[in-house]
Amino acid sequence: MPSRLPIAVTILLLSACAAEGPATGVGVEPPLAPSEATGTRTSPVVAGRPARVFIMAAVGKACEQLAPPEITITAQPAKGDVSFTPGQDTTITTTALGTCIGTKTKGMGIYYTARAGQTGTDTFAISANLATGETAKRSFTVTIAE
Repeated sequence: MPSRLPIAVTILLLSACAAEGPATGVGVEPPLAPSEATGTRTSPVVAGRPARVFIMAAVGKACEQLAPPEITITAQPAKGDVSFTPGQDTTITTTALGTCIGTKTKGMGIYYTARAGQTGTDTFAISANLATGETAKRSFTVTIAE
């Protein structure tokens, strides 16, 4: 069965975040192709407070840290705003190629801030471009605390 990503390309690592504590890496594994990946924040966000929903980072074949991906918002959230913070610590637990598990690295934190008075769920999507020319897309769902 052919690989979805060439072996010599950069490994894109995606890190999910819970409410508190360090993020751990969650890779883009089959059956979803990297361009189809989705994520859900496991704890509700509080309106007016930025909440990290993900860390996106790139490491090379030898697990070395690469430049952070350039991230753009491709679908804006309806009830809040998205921001990015570089230099976020993460530990890789899963990657698309199954390598670099346990490697500590830094990546781009993706934060969501619900606007005052909003409740329910919200969604947004991003596209990440790596220096290697690869692109990964991901959509997110967050629940806003009442």
